[in-house]
Amino acid sequence: MTPQEDKRTTNGINAEITRRRLLQVGGTGALAIGLGGVLAACGGGSSGGGATTGGGGGGGGTPRRGGTLRIGASGGGTSDTLDAQNPLLTTDFIRVDALSEQLMIMNPKTGAPENALAELVEANKDATEWTIRARQGVTFHDGKPLTADDILYSLTRIEKEEFPGLVSLGPINLKAAKKLDSRTLRIPFEEPYSIFPEGLAGGFTIRIVPVGYNPKNPVGTGPFKYKSFTPGQQSTFVRFDEYWQHGKPYLDSLVVIDFADETAQVNALQSGQVDLIDQLSYPSVAPIEGNGGKLVISKSAGFTNLAMRVDTAPFSDVRVRQALRLAVNRKQLNEQVFGGLGAIGKDVFGSISPAFKSLPPREQDLEQAKSLLKQAGQSNLHVTLYAAPIAPGAESIPSVFVTQAAEAGVTVKVVTQQPTQFFAQSYGKVPFAISFWTVASYLVQSAQGVAKGAPFNEIHQENAQWQSLLEKAFRTLDVAKREEISEELMMFDYEKGGYIIPVESPTIEGMSSRVNGVTENITGYPVNGSGGMQNIWLGG
Repeated sequence: MTPQEDKRTTNGINAEITRRRLLQVGGTGALAIGLGGVLAACGGGSSGGGATTGGGGGGGGTPRRGGTLRIGASGGGTSDTLDAQNPLLTTDFIRVDALSEQLMIMNPKTGAPENALAELVEANKDATEWTIRARQGVTFHDGKPLTADDILYSLTRIEKEEFPGLVSLGPINLKAAKKLDSRTLRIPFEEPYSIFPEGLAGGFTIRIVPVGYNPKNPVGTGPFKYKSFTPGQQSTFVRFDEYWQHGKPYLDSLVVIDFADETAQVNALQSGQVDLIDQLSYPSVAPIEGNGGKLVISKSAGFTNLAMRVDTAPFSDVRVRQALRLAVNRKQLNEQVFGGLGAIGKDVFGSISPAFKSLPPREQDLEQAKSLLKQAGQSNLHVTLYAAPIAPGAESIPSVFVTQAAEAGVTVKVVTQQPTQFFAQSYGKVPFAISFWTVASYLVQSAQGVAKGAPFNEIHQENAQWQSLLEKAFRTLDVAKREEISEELMMFDYEKGGYIIPVESPTIEGMSSRVNGVTENITGYPVNGSGGMQNIWLGG
């Protein structure tokens, strides 16, 4: 997809940010990953879940202070960056998370927004104005206290540089912001925007930096301070003793080492060269466990999807869309692509939203699929699916879909492209293509991907009734009532939408037996989600 005109949409999203760039940096779009395997993903706070295998990474006993954690990170290269607000690769996200923090983060178990650097995020009665108060007692690595000036500077920098975090800020009017006191900021919005906290929590690149921030010598509020950085190779960080979470971090230092592929990562872990590796595929599970290592497997809410343009034949016929959804054997696809470790999808995004639970599971029904295609005059349907290695399972899902669709009498031709070609020529243009998204609430993702003027409307939906309901949700501050509206919107998507979301992708992290404090996280972001680096400790 090429950049669109430089303008604000009706939902306040800057449409100039290309989908490819957002996919690379994860402003609730998605996260660039090492794409050699079939898995990867997308924060967590001071608490976390703990579903693990091989003994788990959560660890028992009392956390110990001291030691150096060596992370073997996937990907990386000469484009590596330390910029807290513009990370590009998985390695960047790990560094950024060590150095800086968000105003709000996602609960690692539920995805609900929680305060981090913010002590208060509160709306006026119609959600056209939001007040943010910085947490008291937070200091930057240079000893300067966190203030309202830093918050305004950080958000303005994102807007000025058009960093991908802007997409999660909605119709914000930073030029009219007012400082109420040294820690408190009041910001008006051009339109009601009740989901601002969800945007702050899910906008993983909305990081707070000090006034005058220099990404070449980065200062933040995170648990670790910058020591050294060699792009494409290695970076080192040391404990920030004045960190606001008392007693943390536990580690003395953190070393992030770039690895070109997963095989090299696993070999480094087994040889003792590193302590923890990220973004693993299912085939790496057995070798790590067999060598005495531990695994943390998170069922993240990110997913790789197939997008059908609802404005283009044959997908403009809802019966065709329904038939292709019914052709998918989701359990089988999960087993074949993700080793059964993913969560079954329902063709609607925003699974962290409570309303998602009201949607019934969608089972394979080949006879109904054939019947719908016959009604649509498409009994011998032939379609072309454009794909690229851009996401977890993106190379495997198309081949499985080809086989399953054939059972319903549909012939699918897969055209595989390199990512650069795919985003330049196919994404958002062709009738049927692969894509992927990381975790976000339903309304945040709707604003980005389906709403009128959304920058990443992959399915090209324009429905006045649906749009009216979405705008009503943006005006609704009552959470229960907003979920009722979301449920109605989701049911529309479930019955008439243009997405096939068969499985939500798992995230796998492997580690030595001495690594503790790594827990399951719904975001899938490495390492330990967004905001959990301070909880890791070494024992044994």
